[in-house]
Amino acid sequence: MAIMQGARARALASVSAMALLVTGSASAAEWEIHVGGYMEQYLSFSTFDVTGAPDDDGFDAGLGADIHFRPALTLDNGLKIGVDINLDGAASTTGDADGEIDEAFLFIRGSFGEILIGDHDLAGNSLTPRTPGSDFPGPDVSFVSISSGSTANYIPFSGSVGGVRTGGDVRRGTLGTTRTTFGGEDHSAGISYFTPRFAGFQLGVSYIPESSDSIAGSPTYRDIEDIFGIGFNYVRVFGDTQITLGGHWATGDNRFDPRADPQIWGAGISIEQGGFTIGGSWGESRGTSRGRNDGVAYDIGVQYELGPWTYSASHFHGQNTDNEHIGFGPKERLDTYQIGVSYDLKHKGASFRAPTYVKWADEAQVFGSVTAICFDEDVGDPGFGTPGNDIDGFIIGTGLRLSF
Repeated sequence: MAIMQGARARALASVSAMALLVTGSASAAEWEIHVGGYMEQYLSFSTFDVTGAPDDDGFDAGLGADIHFRPALTLDNGLKIGVDINLDGAASTTGDADGEIDEAFLFIRGSFGEILIGDHDLAGNSLTPRTPGSDFPGPDVSFVSISSGSTANYIPFSGSVGGVRTGGDVRRGTLGTTRTTFGGEDHSAGISYFTPRFAGFQLGVSYIPESSDSIAGSPTYRDIEDIFGIGFNYVRVFGDTQITLGGHWATGDNRFDPRADPQIWGAGISIEQGGFTIGGSWGESRGTSRGRNDGVAYDIGVQYELGPWTYSASHFHGQNTDNEHIGFGPKERLDTYQIGVSYDLKHKGASFRAPTYVKWADEAQVFGSVTAICFDEDVGDPGFGTPGNDIDGFIIGTGLRLSF
């Protein structure tokens, strides 16, 4: 308890110290307001086979959107303070429209680096690159990133019991992403510090008092508290080649299981030369209570840009403890393969002009992708002696993405 209180006291002391730095000298400052984001409209078709259940094929029309609001001001002493609020939205023919605030934090920037206070991702996750085609270090070519868990929107992991589909550990766990967390959510309320970049290196540290509520249908993650994480990022340019490296580690305390030692690890690399980008990432979760969230994941991919066209091919593999049989050892695995292509409507070499209604966008892309899913588990959901609820499926989609 003393350690926990000491860590919280140090976090509060850091915030108080920064508050003293930014007080005063704001009379000459003027607010800068930046509003940006993206919206994509898509049409998709998914089909899959589930052991012991009928096929379920169907079309889906939907949208995804992210709008961010970033008011900021620069003080007379040179410090820049502001707020970053991200609003996520989604809608489809298979579900209701939904919107939520994904991130909301205050930032303080200066020669010392940057401090974030509020609801945001672990610093290490933000600094670690993933396979080309996902959101870091470059844009997503597809509407369904293979290393985000979003394939669960189309495929009913992990099978069915008595005709009722059950959820799996695809989101925020090693079964579906290399970007794992303790809370089952992308973001949690806490404080992070990023150093200035020096000789290509940047470091980041985070402290989160308590993880966020877990997503529906997943194990309870909120028993993890006092989360501490650290990560690094290195960028080096050699002629026309850029190399980006990153890695992270984090740990926390389990309030109800003192024998547990939960940790997450991750690393990634991205190499860009000419129009080619190749890269991948790895993530691992270990030491969780009864091993219920232990697992490992990796992804790898290549992307090629040729004028207005961008092509990508990628593969993801993840495995972890079967969430229906915690403590008994059986595993479940997910392999995802994807090819994608996008066309930049605003590229100077484009063979046709963008429609008038997208001229306001900084980027306008038409995209399409084919994603193959192969999921298997050692033991079926009803218990030992039953075959695994294996799934094979495809997701095919196309759409238009506007960003500003």
